[in-house]
Amino acid sequence: MVCLAFSCFVVAQDSSQKRDTSQDAIAKQVLSELYSSVQHSSVEDTADDLNRKAAGLSYDAHMSDCENQWVALYHKPEDTDYTYGFVYIDPQAGFTVHYFGRFTIDAGGNYHVAPNPIPPDKASLKIRLDQNGVAARLPARALTQLQLPQAPDWLKYYEDKADPVTHKVSWGFFYNSIGDSQRALGFLEPAYKERPDAPRVIFELTYAYNATERPEDAIRVAKSDFAKNPKDELLCREIAFAYSHLKSYSEATRQYQACIALCGDSESQMAEKSELAMNLGSTYGALGDTANRDAWLEKAKSWAPKGSPVYRHFHPEEE
Repeated sequence: MVCLAFSCFVVAQDSSQKRDTSQDAIAKQVLSELYSSVQHSSVEDTADDLNRKAAGLSYDAHMSDCENQWVALYHKPEDTDYTYGFVYIDPQAGFTVHYFGRFTIDAGGNYHVAPNPIPPDKASLKIRLDQNGVAARLPARALTQLQLPQAPDWLKYYEDKADPVTHKVSWGFFYNSIGDSQRALGFLEPAYKERPDAPRVIFELTYAYNATERPEDAIRVAKSDFAKNPKDELLCREIAFAYSHLKSYSEATRQYQACIALCGDSESQMAEKSELAMNLGSTYGALGDTANRDAWLEKAKSWAPKGSPVYRHFHPEEE
């Protein structure tokens, strides 16, 4: 297979065919459009369309609601056709949309296949998702009229062969990663109950509890494990976040300082360190300690690598 990478997208071409530069250009254009579609995350601003309503197509879901389902991607009001694909989880790479093509909807609400700029025998486009974009599930009539199976034959090759607990932790991680921690808990809580020492389960569960505004549960799960692994900087940060959320600011300051002490000197670690210092400064501010607040904000500014989020915060004029 010959692969052409584009951001979080992959285009695969049949190596038996001569490389077609014009096809590559079309692929890049389609990938750019797809990237824009899957990044769109607001369900509220999808325009009303009478044909779409007649077809039973509704943009009332996000990608995390659509595992193992056919979906239409976000549709701009000026678009004449719809882009569709199949959402699944690759056990190695996470949430993915496999692009299949385009369709139109007529005034009677019927689905029709539209010309595909990337024929399936020429290339396979897969979009790795890092945002929980808006989607419309294809109804049964769409599958019938577009002659689509309930699931593609190739889906069996992406079956997760890990043991049940490892599977749950992995799926919890993937749902956390795309921003649906509520659904992640449905995998992580039973995994933790069955095997609390499973790799990654403590961190993923702590992260999910924080993301769903359950800081007490985050601390309950993480505190004893962090005592055993005091160099786990990621877990340290989640505990500090939970204390801050509970307004337990004294505990949060101690936890943030412990996290900062774990950071190294690489650029990525300095970026992390600067964010922690920002959080610590804000925590001191909540305590009314302006001297420590200002001191830690100054450290955050000095530690932030150029281009990092904290650097951009202090240097908005360079945006």
